[in-house]
Amino acid sequence: MNFFDLHSDTAYKMYTQNQDFYENSLAVSGEKGEIFENWHQTFAVWLPDQTENPFAFYKAVLSNLKNNLSGNVEPVFSVEGGTVLENNADRLYTLKADGIKFLTLTWNGENAIAGGSKSDKGLTGFGKTVIEKMNTLNMAVDVSHLNDKSFYKVIELSEKLLASHSNCRSVCNVPRNLSDEQIKLICEKNGIIGLNFYPAFLGENTMEKIYENVFHLCEMGFENHIAIGSDFDGADMCSELSDITKIPNLYAFLKGKGLNDTLLNKIFYKNAYEFYLNL
Repeated sequence: MNFFDLHSDTAYKMYTQNQDFYENSLAVSGEKGEIFENWHQTFAVWLPDQTENPFAFYKAVLSNLKNNLSGNVEPVFSVEGGTVLENNADRLYTLKADGIKFLTLTWNGENAIAGGSKSDKGLTGFGKTVIEKMNTLNMAVDVSHLNDKSFYKVIELSEKLLASHSNCRSVCNVPRNLSDEQIKLICEKNGIIGLNFYPAFLGENTMEKIYENVFHLCEMGFENHIAIGSDFDGADMCSELSDITKIPNLYAFLKGKGLNDTLLNKIFYKNAYEFYLNL
């Protein structure tokens, strides 16, 4: 099967735990990914809110990742945390040159750009400058982790956007998930939504809850905007979705729930791939 994952924190784990890419103890590895015919894996350079010297840390993590990649993976690079810019919007030119396709503006707290899901801060003047520059560079704004106050300002300004690893709030009512209104606004701008496997954002019975998210998005008419944003190596997953070798099991489960192969190919690969081609 083909698989496109919009979010993992594998690069961070590789760097901080001194692990190689091809063979490791992580959820994502080159060896595990050999089960896929075509495999696009997004590697987010995660910057926790209190990271010291975030730009230097980003460069170190990304360099370590690029020097270790092997196997059949087609890597996609992103950054999770706008602190990477260190209050300098021109750093976006470096990110663009490094191959970064999208930037998650915040993590859970607040930074110079906006407020995350555990903050009350809104989009700042600097944040507006960042988004305008991202628009000119054809970089996608990732709205995952934003609080509602920041989200609605960001959505007004962004030309390319996605929620790389967020679920439906109507299925699991937590701040990190998206309301129906937010989902509608993302899809109206031709964005995509990567479903997150973290049980706290799904609720109990993980695969069933993923199906409920898919069903809800399809019921809203957005089957062309559903993707996978696993959050592998960024959260403690349940055993049935502990690593990428379990992805075919999820595909089979959803097929057993009545989803056809055309829709499943959109969810697991095509929608994300077509979005990626325009960046």
